[in-house]
Amino acid sequence: MLSPARSVPPPEPDSPREPHHGGRDRRDGTPPLRAAHGPRRAVFALGLISALAAVAFPFAPVHQPDVRYSWTASEGPAAIPLMPYQPVDLTVTTSCAVARGEGAPRGAAAPSADRVLVSTVPLRPDPAAEPLHGLRLTATGDDLRVASAGVDLGTVRLPPGACTLEVVSDPQRTDVLLNGAPALTHEGDVRPDVAGAFSDVPSGVAMGLTADTRFQTTISALKTAIGLVCALALLGMLVALRRADRAVTHRVRLLPRRWWVPRPVDAAVVALLGVWWVVGAITVDDGYITGIVRSIGSNGFIGNVYRWLNAPEAPFSWFYDVYYAWSLVSPSTLWMRLPSTLLGLLCWWLLSRLVLPRLGRFSTRRSVPWLAALGLATWWVPLNLGLRPEPWVAVGGLAVFLAVERAVAVRTVLPLAVGLVIAGVTTALTPAGIMAFTPFLAAALPVLRLLRARRDLHVLPLVVALVAAPASAVLLMVTDQSLAGVLEATRVRTVIGGGMEWYEEYARYSTLLEPASFQGSLGRRAAVLVTLLAAVGVLWTLRTARTGIAAGPARRLVLGFLISLATFTASPTKWTQHFGDVAGYGAAVLVLGIVAWSAGPRVSTLRERPRQLVAGLGAVTVVGALVLAGYNIWPYASNWFVPSFSTKPPAVGSVPLATIVLVGGGLLVLGLLARTAWLRAGGATDVAVPRRVPGPAPLVAVLLVAVLALQVLGFARTAVEHRDSYTLASDGIATLQGRPCGLEQQLSVETDPAAGLLPVASGPPTPRTLPVDIGGTTLPGVVVAGRMTTAWFRLDPEQRSGALPVVVTTSGAAQPGDALYLEFGSGQRVLERRPVTADTVEPTDDRQMAPRDADTVRLAVVAPNAGPRPPAVVSLPRVPRLTPMLGILPPGSTAILDWPVAFLFPCITPEPLPLGTAALAKWRVGPPASDPSGLITYAPGFGGPFAAPRQLVTEQRMATYLHGDPTRDAAQLYRWSPLVPLVQPAPVVTDETVSGWHRDGHARVPGLDPVG
Repeated sequence: MLSPARSVPPPEPDSPREPHHGGRDRRDGTPPLRAAHGPRRAVFALGLISALAAVAFPFAPVHQPDVRYSWTASEGPAAIPLMPYQPVDLTVTTSCAVARGEGAPRGAAAPSADRVLVSTVPLRPDPAAEPLHGLRLTATGDDLRVASAGVDLGTVRLPPGACTLEVVSDPQRTDVLLNGAPALTHEGDVRPDVAGAFSDVPSGVAMGLTADTRFQTTISALKTAIGLVCALALLGMLVALRRADRAVTHRVRLLPRRWWVPRPVDAAVVALLGVWWVVGAITVDDGYITGIVRSIGSNGFIGNVYRWLNAPEAPFSWFYDVYYAWSLVSPSTLWMRLPSTLLGLLCWWLLSRLVLPRLGRFSTRRSVPWLAALGLATWWVPLNLGLRPEPWVAVGGLAVFLAVERAVAVRTVLPLAVGLVIAGVTTALTPAGIMAFTPFLAAALPVLRLLRARRDLHVLPLVVALVAAPASAVLLMVTDQSLAGVLEATRVRTVIGGGMEWYEEYARYSTLLEPASFQGSLGRRAAVLVTLLAAVGVLWTLRTARTGIAAGPARRLVLGFLISLATFTASPTKWTQHFGDVAGYGAAVLVLGIVAWSAGPRVSTLRERPRQLVAGLGAVTVVGALVLAGYNIWPYASNWFVPSFSTKPPAVGSVPLATIVLVGGGLLVLGLLARTAWLRAGGATDVAVPRRVPGPAPLVAVLLVAVLALQVLGFARTAVEHRDSYTLASDGIATLQGRPCGLEQQLSVETDPAAGLLPVASGPPTPRTLPVDIGGTTLPGVVVAGRMTTAWFRLDPEQRSGALPVVVTTSGAAQPGDALYLEFGSGQRVLERRPVTADTVEPTDDRQMAPRDADTVRLAVVAPNAGPRPPAVVSLPRVPRLTPMLGILPPGSTAILDWPVAFLFPCITPEPLPLGTAALAKWRVGPPASDPSGLITYAPGFGGPFAAPRQLVTEQRMATYLHGDPTRDAAQLYRWSPLVPLVQPAPVVTDETVSGWHRDGHARVPGLDPVG
């Protein structure tokens, strides 16, 4: 990459040195470079072909499976849980004789009683499951009532004598036919939700339906050919651009000399990122992305397996395919986090070898590579380890910046085209990837000058080339999806919502400053706030000070960073995690800021400008205080075992460090202002800041080093102290030792809570016990009402030794002022009383480790207040009888993995969603009971893919216990048991080719999309 001193200067128009005209010799005596007409024509022709192919690609046909199910009442209740919930079409056939109950077996319902001929949802579903609205045909005497999708369609009077009865439903209308003639018609889409097929009659009813497979498409031969034409034409266009560039410009090195030589700072960066790869935190979406990635093979496409009707992630999805191929080697946490670490090293190489030399002569200083390493670590550690797309976007954005800078430096068009290709590919990662185009905006003027000067290519070929380059990204956006499928997926996501408007971008920054939230952790605050300060500082100092920074590239870098932040307004979600997209930019801006505000002996001009230096110190004081007011906390399992100093902002004694920094820095600034005023009042004109006063740059460096050390060393300490329990480090080490099953191998399951009920130690049994539902299982317990104590129960030896806790399960919320206690004793003498919280309707375990010397325990209720709601209940104390989770779900077992925990269970295979349906699971692995976020997968209003199977089962909760920390609720295991024995009809599957714009109505979201 060229440094500013070696960049090719822009020629004056029509000068003899202009590189794009033949004729006269140049002033340096070299022969003139002549433009060639061949490359220009090739650029135009190939670029036009590539662009047209890119436009045609989404409209090309795709292969779509045609999946048809058939069922008869004689088969018994059937499981056909569709996803999306409605079929493309549905037909029910029966006879009037069956509807009247003629020929019914002895003991059947009387003809005058209601008989359900067919229902597509269970007749008596689990009350805990969110309902779906199916088709129900109910016969009463000679009347047939028809209801579908929650709409009462009406009643049909059956004619006397024999007749055929048929119900046909599709996206346009639903008809009830008697002897083939319409007896009832409802215009509009009232297709039912389908979880299965159920009937009160033993035979005589048949149902057929076609599952909606609009998203489970595969690429056709024609679409493949169009894609190949687009890619090959694009490649040919780039080759032609290279020929055109070489015809009018001299060749310039692409890489600096000795770029491959390792340096000590490289070893430091590799070591830091390597340690963080092993011990570092997960992101909030690692489980979500894991579930999508690991389901690609069984589902046949990249679908959102947790909500949105399993709609495809297209057009922002190609990195999932990369992760899927990567996961085929191993889905372990260590292996799946390796790509983000490798991308971090690639980002470091781009930054240290190419970006810094472009930014000016200051890059030759020995300290600059170390500052760059600090800048990269400041951004990468809190934001870019994991499976999210931010590491990819960070590398893509930095690569586009370098491509634009090379084009500006050597005045060639090929780097611009390559940069546009990379920007398009980066945009296809995630909506925030559009920030990859910001280098073109930041360098708009020099780029336009370059294009105007390239008269050898003419306007039209240039326009075609610059359109074809980014348009090629469509090959990644809709590889195997149709245009109609992508538009429907976008519509579903819009209907269900979950995003925010562009004008709510302020929420991202308010979240960054939110206390006690991992969204506003001090690591994220340090990266974002300090870099914003550095960006302002660079733009300020470029006008006033000489620091060895090349003004043009530096200004474009900073503007690109700020414009990239502005593009986040287009992102529908406002998480602080998205700041990782600008990690490459941010690291470079941090280096520029520290260099620009250095106040050492080589940069004396800063100390000679006291107002500038004092302003910098004041800004660093405020930003430093805001950073240090953050917590060192992380999402999910990464926040287990946090040291006590991470549960609050850093402090010295009881005084927050943020307060100390704010007061100390404020006093320093006020002192410098008072000194300057005093000296100027005495007649002094030049008042330099004393050298003993530190400048802003070293203070920022100290702050960033301290924050980085707190994060990395905190995790390293946790990894060492809790190596016998579950941490990401112990998981990684176990994987290297051949035990890759993650959290599962550290969990045991309480399969039979009743087996652990503690025996009575002395006294009569507990009076007035009642059955308490602890999550699909009942145990004896008591009501939290009145004043009472239970009998004393003898502790298990493992409870007395501190290996296992005493467990009680509460259900319901206690009345205000009521209290519930566990009393531990020695014999019948109370040693310690501990409160038990009862504040939620859902069954909740309370786990308490017995104090030393305790050998008995009992419950004490102090609840004299009567209230309007039912009182809470609590089970009697028990000891958990545990079975290793690997013994229940051995490696290769299938289960639904809720998104908050999916990343931590690599040996369990996610339950599939094949061919327009959802599998009827036997197991579900969920997050802790206090975290309801995983329930979206079973909620029809969120488009939960497993909402239909949930209708067919009851759910039994089975608590898990973490080795080394048995009081922690690390995850929940649920057994799914069918409500009744169910058959699972086999579909008839054929393949058809459909156009890119073909669709069969809309995939309706219950409760959100209008019915009819």
